[in-house]
Amino acid sequence: MPRSAAAVLRRAADGCADGLLAAEPLIRANTLSPDGDTPVHDARVAVRRLRSVVRTFTRTLDEAWSRRVRANLKWLADLLGAARDAEVLRARLRATGDRLDVAAFDEALRARAEAARTDLLAGLDSARLPLLVALLREPEFRGRAHRPAKKVLPRPVRQQVRRYETAVADLTRDSPIEQWHRVRILAKRARYALDIAGHGRRAKELAKVQSLLGEHQDAVVAARAWRELAPADPRTASRLVERELAAAQRAREAFLAAPSIPGR
Repeated sequence: MPRSAAAVLRRAADGCADGLLAAEPLIRANTLSPDGDTPVHDARVAVRRLRSVVRTFTRTLDEAWSRRVRANLKWLADLLGAARDAEVLRARLRATGDRLDVAAFDEALRARAEAARTDLLAGLDSARLPLLVALLREPEFRGRAHRPAKKVLPRPVRQQVRRYETAVADLTRDSPIEQWHRVRILAKRARYALDIAGHGRRAKELAKVQSLLGEHQDAVVAARAWRELAPADPRTASRLVERELAAAQRAREAFLAAPSIPGR
């Protein structure tokens, strides 16, 4: 781990900038990343990770810098989120819609994806992306950030992990969707905090169960989308919703049964 907390956070900011610059030409070219995933996904993960880091370690960052970065990260996250949601929905439709006539739904999602891509490309063409990258290359800190990382980072990391553990302890298979979504958000924040502080093994353990929370969220979002598109084909929509809700329930049961859930 770098000596100071500032060095750790600077590395995180650089990582986000590097990720965005690597993904941008691939997004424009509409091609896959070298790892086989979509560049929209890669850029979204980079943005999501840094948003979490800035939130967790906000007391070590300059307030004005943090405010500007968070505003620009949210702007980009919204654009990437709409594009990525369309990608995920089309992928789920191919899987969940097996042996169903889903042409009307796929056409609606294609139009949604094209609109999201148009908005994203307009965002990439604006002055805000270069501004964001410039901000990330020159992070500004408060005085305590220049203290040793091992003295500054552990407390906010423990706080994030504790929030997650407390939320998980209250979770049941019948908890409302909003409560499951909250646990998912807290899991990501705890995971990113652990990772940046050098607790890679614990972060990887959390990533395993976090994937189940992600599957639950994807199923819930998809079920909502099929309900919205139901007028195109109510019977098929009903079947799709039924399958997604079953997938969400399986994800809940698998998460609660996982042996390494912190806080359980």
